[in-house]
Amino acid sequence: MSERRTVVVTSNVFPGLDAEQEVLAPLNVDLVKRPCLTQEQLIAAGKEAVALLVGNVKIDAGVLSHLPRCLAIVKPSVGVDNIDVDAATAAGICVANVPDYGTDEVATHAMALLLNAVRYVDACSADVRAGRWQPKPPYPIQRSAGRTLGIIGFGRIGQSVARKAAGFDWRLLAWDPYLSGEEIERHGAEPVDFDTLLGLSDFVTLHLPLTEESRGLMDAGALAKMKSTSFLVNTARGPIVDSDALLQAVETGQIAGAAVDVLEEEPPSPSHPLYRSDRILVTAHVAWYSEQAFRDVRVKAVQEVARVLKGKLPRNLLNPDVEPRYAVHGAED
Repeated sequence: MSERRTVVVTSNVFPGLDAEQEVLAPLNVDLVKRPCLTQEQLIAAGKEAVALLVGNVKIDAGVLSHLPRCLAIVKPSVGVDNIDVDAATAAGICVANVPDYGTDEVATHAMALLLNAVRYVDACSADVRAGRWQPKPPYPIQRSAGRTLGIIGFGRIGQSVARKAAGFDWRLLAWDPYLSGEEIERHGAEPVDFDTLLGLSDFVTLHLPLTEESRGLMDAGALAKMKSTSFLVNTARGPIVDSDALLQAVETGQIAGAAVDVLEEEPPSPSHPLYRSDRILVTAHVAWYSEQAFRDVRVKAVQEVARVLKGKLPRNLLNPDVEPRYAVHGAED
Protein backbone atom coordinates (compact mmCIF):
# COMPACT_ATOMS: atom_id res chain seq x y z
CA MET A 1 0.00 0.00 0.00
CA SER A 2 1.39 3.41 -0.94
CA GLU A 3 2.33 5.93 1.72
CA ARG A 4 -0.47 8.26 2.76
CA ARG A 5 0.14 11.84 1.78
CA THR A 6 -1.00 15.03 3.47
CA VAL A 7 -2.85 17.90 1.81
CA VAL A 8 -3.28 21.01 3.92
CA VAL A 9 -5.94 23.71 3.59
CA THR A 10 -4.48 26.92 5.00
CA SER A 11 -7.30 29.20 3.85
CA ASN A 12 -9.99 29.90 6.45
CA VAL A 13 -12.69 30.96 3.98
CA PHE A 14 -14.45 27.63 3.66
CA PRO A 15 -16.25 25.87 6.52
CA GLY A 16 -15.77 22.13 6.68
CA LEU A 17 -13.97 19.95 4.18
CA ASP A 18 -16.79 17.85 2.73
CA ALA A 19 -16.36 19.01 -0.87
CA GLU A 20 -12.59 18.53 -0.73
CA GLN A 21 -12.85 15.11 0.94
CA GLU A 22 -15.21 13.90 -1.76
CA VAL A 23 -12.70 14.69 -4.51
CA LEU A 24 -9.64 13.33 -2.71
CA ALA A 25 -11.25 10.21 -1.18
CA PRO A 26 -9.83 7.78 -3.79
CA LEU A 27 -6.26 9.08 -3.46
CA ASN A 28 -5.03 7.80 -0.07
CA VAL A 29 -4.74 11.34 1.29
CA ASP A 30 -4.99 12.86 4.75
CA LEU A 31 -6.75 16.19 4.32
CA VAL A 32 -6.31 18.64 7.18
CA LYS A 33 -7.37 22.22 7.77
CA ARG A 34 -4.86 24.53 9.41
CA PRO A 35 -5.88 28.18 8.96
CA CYS A 36 -2.82 30.41 8.64
CA LEU A 37 -2.46 34.15 9.05
CA THR A 38 1.34 34.38 9.05
CA GLN A 39 4.24 32.91 7.12
CA GLU A 40 5.44 31.13 10.26
CA GLN A 41 2.09 29.42 10.65
CA LEU A 42 2.08 28.40 7.00
CA ILE A 43 5.58 26.92 7.25
CA ALA A 44 4.59 24.90 10.32
CA ALA A 45 1.36 23.74 8.71
CA GLY A 46 2.87 22.84 5.36
CA LYS A 47 6.23 21.27 6.15
CA GLU A 48 4.93 17.72 5.54
CA ALA A 49 2.30 18.60 2.91
CA VAL A 50 2.44 17.42 -0.67
CA ALA A 51 -0.05 20.13 -1.67
CA LEU A 52 -1.47 23.31 -0.18
CA LEU A 53 -4.80 25.03 -0.72
CA VAL A 54 -3.86 28.53 0.36
CA GLY A 55 -5.29 31.90 1.32
CA ASN A 56 -3.64 35.30 1.31
CA VAL A 57 -0.45 34.71 3.32
CA LYS A 58 2.58 35.82 1.32
CA ILE A 59 4.41 32.80 -0.11
CA ASP A 60 7.95 33.70 -1.17
CA ALA A 61 11.20 31.85 -1.68
CA GLY A 62 11.84 31.78 2.05
CA VAL A 63 8.55 30.05 2.75
CA LEU A 64 9.00 27.66 -0.16
CA SER A 65 12.38 26.57 1.17
CA HIS A 66 10.57 25.09 4.16
CA LEU A 67 8.14 23.03 2.06
CA PRO A 68 10.37 20.16 0.88
CA ARG A 69 7.53 17.78 -0.03
CA CYS A 70 5.22 20.28 -1.70
CA LEU A 71 4.24 19.46 -5.27
CA ALA A 72 1.54 22.08 -5.77
CA ILE A 73 0.15 25.28 -4.35
CA VAL A 74 -3.42 26.00 -5.40
CA LYS A 75 -5.26 29.18 -4.54
CA PRO A 76 -9.05 28.91 -4.66
CA SER A 77 -9.47 32.33 -6.23
CA VAL A 78 -8.42 34.28 -9.31
CA GLY A 79 -5.72 36.54 -7.87
CA VAL A 80 -2.38 35.01 -6.84
CA ASP A 81 -0.40 38.18 -6.19
CA ASN A 82 0.63 36.86 -2.74
CA ILE A 83 2.49 33.93 -4.34
CA ASP A 84 5.96 34.32 -5.85
CA VAL A 85 5.29 32.23 -8.93
CA ASP A 86 8.87 32.54 -10.22
CA ALA A 87 10.23 31.22 -6.92
CA ALA A 88 7.78 28.33 -7.05
CA THR A 89 8.91 27.55 -10.58
CA ALA A 90 12.52 27.45 -9.44
CA ALA A 91 11.51 25.10 -6.63
CA GLY A 92 9.64 22.76 -8.98
CA ILE A 93 6.26 23.51 -7.43
CA CYS A 94 3.18 23.85 -9.61
CA VAL A 95 1.03 26.93 -8.93
CA ALA A 96 -2.60 27.01 -9.98
CA ASN A 97 -5.70 29.11 -9.42
CA VAL A 98 -9.40 28.96 -10.30
CA PRO A 99 -9.92 31.74 -12.86
CA ASP A 100 -13.47 31.01 -13.96
CA TYR A 101 -15.56 30.19 -10.89
CA GLY A 102 -17.02 33.66 -10.29
CA THR A 103 -17.05 35.41 -13.66
CA ASP A 104 -20.80 35.90 -13.70
CA GLU A 105 -20.90 36.88 -10.04
CA VAL A 106 -18.24 39.60 -10.27
CA ALA A 107 -19.70 41.00 -13.49
CA THR A 108 -23.17 41.07 -11.93
CA HIS A 109 -21.88 42.82 -8.80
CA ALA A 110 -20.10 45.38 -10.95
CA MET A 111 -23.35 45.99 -12.80
CA ALA A 112 -25.20 46.39 -9.49
CA LEU A 113 -22.68 49.02 -8.38
CA LEU A 114 -22.89 50.75 -11.76
CA LEU A 115 -26.69 50.88 -11.67
CA ASN A 116 -26.58 52.19 -8.12
CA ALA A 117 -24.35 54.98 -9.40
CA VAL A 118 -27.01 55.75 -12.00
CA ARG A 119 -30.01 55.64 -9.65
CA TYR A 120 -28.58 56.31 -6.13
CA VAL A 121 -30.56 53.36 -4.77
CA ASP A 122 -28.57 53.11 -1.54
CA ALA A 123 -29.02 56.81 -0.76
CA CYS A 124 -32.74 56.74 -1.57
CA SER A 125 -33.24 53.72 0.68
CA ALA A 126 -31.31 55.37 3.52
CA ASP A 127 -33.49 58.47 3.20
CA VAL A 128 -36.68 56.42 3.47
CA ARG A 129 -35.42 54.62 6.56
CA ALA A 130 -34.57 58.01 8.07
CA GLY A 131 -38.13 59.22 7.51
CA ARG A 132 -37.46 61.27 4.39
CA TRP A 133 -39.93 60.35 1.62
CA GLN A 134 -38.76 62.29 -1.44
CA PRO A 135 -40.29 61.26 -4.80
CA LYS A 136 -38.04 63.95 -6.32
CA PRO A 137 -34.72 63.05 -4.68
CA PRO A 138 -32.03 65.66 -4.05
CA TYR A 139 -29.46 63.70 -6.08
CA PRO A 140 -28.40 64.58 -9.63
CA ILE A 141 -29.99 61.52 -11.23
CA GLN A 142 -29.46 61.53 -14.97
CA ARG A 143 -31.08 59.40 -17.64
CA SER A 144 -29.27 56.10 -18.08
CA ALA A 145 -29.68 55.73 -21.85
CA GLY A 146 -26.88 57.19 -23.90
CA ARG A 147 -24.22 57.09 -21.19
CA THR A 148 -20.71 55.75 -21.78
CA LEU A 149 -19.18 52.88 -19.84
CA GLY A 150 -15.42 52.40 -19.88
CA ILE A 151 -14.13 48.89 -19.10
CA ILE A 152 -10.50 48.66 -18.03
CA GLY A 153 -9.33 45.07 -18.42
CA PHE A 154 -11.28 43.07 -20.99
CA GLY A 155 -10.77 39.45 -20.04
CA ARG A 156 -13.50 37.04 -18.90
CA ILE A 157 -15.11 39.42 -16.43
CA GLY A 158 -14.76 42.58 -18.50
CA GLN A 159 -16.36 40.83 -21.45
CA SER A 160 -19.17 39.55 -19.23
CA VAL A 161 -19.81 43.11 -18.04
CA ALA A 162 -19.97 44.22 -21.68
CA ARG A 163 -22.58 41.57 -22.46
CA LYS A 164 -24.70 42.55 -19.47
CA ALA A 165 -24.33 46.28 -20.14
CA ALA A 166 -25.24 45.94 -23.83
CA GLY A 167 -28.94 46.00 -22.99
CA PHE A 168 -28.78 49.35 -21.21
CA ASP A 169 -28.24 51.46 -24.32
CA TRP A 170 -24.76 52.48 -23.23
CA ARG A 171 -21.76 53.15 -25.40
CA LEU A 172 -19.10 50.60 -24.41
CA LEU A 173 -15.39 51.45 -24.46
CA ALA A 174 -12.61 49.06 -23.48
CA TRP A 175 -8.87 49.26 -22.85
CA ASP A 176 -6.73 46.18 -22.47
CA PRO A 177 -3.06 46.30 -23.47
CA TYR A 178 -3.01 42.52 -24.01
CA LEU A 179 -5.87 42.32 -26.50
CA SER A 180 -6.07 43.45 -30.09
CA GLY A 181 -8.62 46.00 -31.18
CA GLU A 182 -10.27 43.33 -33.31
CA GLU A 183 -10.75 41.05 -30.32
CA ILE A 184 -12.24 43.85 -28.23
CA GLU A 185 -14.64 44.70 -31.04
CA ARG A 186 -15.59 41.05 -31.37
CA HIS A 187 -16.82 41.13 -27.79
CA GLY A 188 -18.97 44.20 -28.25
CA ALA A 189 -16.85 47.18 -27.20
CA GLU A 190 -14.88 49.95 -28.89
CA PRO A 191 -11.11 49.72 -28.36
CA VAL A 192 -9.62 52.99 -27.10
CA ASP A 193 -6.45 54.02 -25.33
CA PHE A 194 -6.34 54.48 -21.57
CA ASP A 195 -6.55 58.28 -21.50
CA THR A 196 -9.37 58.39 -24.04
CA LEU A 197 -11.41 55.92 -22.01
CA LEU A 198 -10.99 57.98 -18.85
CA GLY A 199 -11.89 61.20 -20.62
CA LEU A 200 -15.03 59.95 -22.36
CA SER A 201 -16.58 57.59 -19.82
CA ASP A 202 -19.46 58.40 -17.48
CA PHE A 203 -18.61 55.22 -15.58
CA VAL A 204 -15.29 53.40 -15.36
CA THR A 205 -15.17 49.80 -14.13
CA LEU A 206 -11.97 47.90 -13.36
CA HIS A 207 -11.48 44.24 -14.30
CA LEU A 208 -7.75 43.57 -14.47
CA PRO A 209 -5.40 41.49 -12.30
CA LEU A 210 -3.03 43.00 -9.80
CA THR A 211 0.45 43.14 -11.35
CA GLU A 212 3.38 45.50 -11.07
CA GLU A 213 1.93 47.36 -14.06
CA SER A 214 -1.59 47.66 -12.65
CA ARG A 215 -0.67 48.47 -9.04
CA GLY A 216 -1.65 52.08 -8.42
CA LEU A 217 -2.96 52.42 -11.99
CA MET A 218 -5.83 54.61 -10.79
CA ASP A 219 -3.76 57.24 -9.04
CA ALA A 220 -4.27 60.99 -8.74
CA GLY A 221 -3.13 61.53 -12.31
CA ALA A 222 -5.53 58.99 -13.76
CA LEU A 223 -8.46 60.22 -11.66
CA ALA A 224 -7.78 63.76 -12.85
CA LYS A 225 -8.44 62.62 -16.42
CA MET A 226 -11.98 61.48 -15.59
CA LYS A 227 -15.06 63.66 -16.03
CA SER A 228 -16.34 65.53 -12.97
CA THR A 229 -19.67 63.71 -13.40
CA SER A 230 -18.12 60.24 -13.66
CA PHE A 231 -18.05 57.31 -11.27
CA LEU A 232 -15.36 54.70 -10.63
CA VAL A 233 -16.20 51.06 -9.81
CA ASN A 234 -13.59 48.57 -8.59
CA THR A 235 -14.41 44.89 -8.20
CA ALA A 236 -10.89 43.80 -9.21
CA ARG A 237 -8.09 44.24 -6.66
CA GLY A 238 -7.76 46.94 -4.03
CA PRO A 239 -4.20 48.14 -4.73
CA ILE A 240 -5.10 49.03 -8.32
CA VAL A 241 -6.71 52.16 -6.88
CA ASP A 242 -4.92 54.71 -4.71
CA SER A 243 -7.48 55.11 -1.91
CA ASP A 244 -6.11 58.44 -0.72
CA ALA A 245 -6.24 59.86 -4.23
CA LEU A 246 -9.74 58.47 -4.71
CA LEU A 247 -11.03 60.06 -1.53
CA GLN A 248 -9.52 63.41 -2.48
CA ALA A 249 -10.98 63.19 -6.00
CA VAL A 250 -14.46 62.54 -4.63
CA GLU A 251 -14.31 65.07 -1.82
CA THR A 252 -13.07 67.83 -4.13
CA GLY A 253 -15.64 67.04 -6.81
CA GLN A 254 -13.01 65.92 -9.30
CA ILE A 255 -15.23 62.87 -9.88
CA ALA A 256 -18.82 62.34 -8.76
CA GLY A 257 -18.36 59.18 -6.73
CA ALA A 258 -17.12 55.63 -6.51
CA ALA A 259 -18.08 52.12 -5.48
CA VAL A 260 -15.46 49.58 -4.41
CA ASP A 261 -15.68 45.95 -3.37
CA VAL A 262 -11.95 45.62 -2.67
CA LEU A 263 -9.44 47.63 -0.64
CA GLU A 264 -5.66 47.71 -0.26
CA GLU A 265 -5.89 46.14 3.21
CA GLU A 266 -8.64 43.68 4.07
CA PRO A 267 -10.43 43.67 6.39
CA PRO A 268 -10.09 47.44 6.70
CA SER A 269 -10.05 49.47 9.88
CA PRO A 270 -13.51 50.67 11.03
CA SER A 271 -12.11 54.17 10.55
CA HIS A 272 -11.00 53.62 6.95
CA PRO A 273 -10.79 57.01 5.19
CA LEU A 274 -13.13 55.96 2.38
CA TYR A 275 -15.95 55.65 4.90
CA ARG A 276 -15.84 59.43 5.36
CA SER A 277 -17.64 60.11 2.09
CA ASP A 278 -21.27 59.21 1.48
CA ARG A 279 -20.44 59.30 -2.23
CA ILE A 280 -18.20 56.23 -1.91
CA LEU A 281 -20.00 52.91 -1.53
CA VAL A 282 -17.94 50.06 -0.05
CA THR A 283 -18.91 46.39 -0.08
CA ALA A 284 -16.98 43.65 1.70
CA HIS A 285 -15.20 41.78 -1.12
CA VAL A 286 -18.44 39.94 -1.85
CA ALA A 287 -18.51 40.28 -5.64
CA TRP A 288 -17.22 36.73 -6.11
CA TYR A 289 -19.92 35.12 -4.03
CA SER A 290 -22.93 33.03 -4.92
CA GLU A 291 -23.94 29.66 -3.50
CA GLN A 292 -22.88 28.06 -6.77
CA ALA A 293 -19.55 29.89 -6.97
CA PHE A 294 -18.83 29.03 -3.34
CA ARG A 295 -18.94 25.33 -4.17
CA ASP A 296 -17.36 25.62 -7.63
CA VAL A 297 -14.23 27.33 -6.37
CA ARG A 298 -13.65 24.67 -3.73
CA VAL A 299 -14.26 21.74 -6.05
CA LYS A 300 -12.21 23.15 -8.91
CA ALA A 301 -9.30 23.99 -6.60
CA VAL A 302 -9.13 20.56 -5.04
CA GLN A 303 -9.51 18.93 -8.46
CA GLU A 304 -6.24 20.65 -9.39
CA VAL A 305 -4.62 19.06 -6.34
CA ALA A 306 -6.00 15.68 -7.35
CA ARG A 307 -4.51 16.05 -10.84
CA VAL A 308 -1.08 16.73 -9.39
CA LEU A 309 -1.32 13.76 -7.03
CA LYS A 310 -2.07 11.61 -10.08
CA GLY A 311 1.10 12.88 -11.77
CA LYS A 312 -0.65 15.30 -14.10
CA LEU A 313 -0.38 19.05 -14.54
CA PRO A 314 -3.11 21.38 -13.24
CA ARG A 315 -5.55 22.63 -15.84
CA ASN A 316 -4.94 26.21 -14.74
CA LEU A 317 -1.19 26.01 -14.31
CA LEU A 318 0.28 29.48 -13.81
CA ASN A 319 3.92 28.51 -14.26
CA PRO A 320 4.05 26.39 -17.42
CA ASP A 321 7.86 26.47 -17.41
CA VAL A 322 8.02 24.54 -14.15
CA GLU A 323 9.89 21.26 -14.03
CA PRO A 324 7.71 19.51 -11.45
CA ARG A 325 9.06 17.53 -8.55
CA TYR A 326 7.19 14.50 -9.85
CA ALA A 327 7.10 12.59 -13.14
CA VAL A 328 4.41 14.11 -15.36
CA HIS A 329 2.70 11.46 -17.44
CA GLY A 330 0.88 13.96 -19.65
CA ALA A 331 -1.91 16.33 -18.76
CA GLU A 332 -5.45 15.55 -19.76
CA ASP A 333 -7.36 17.86 -22.04
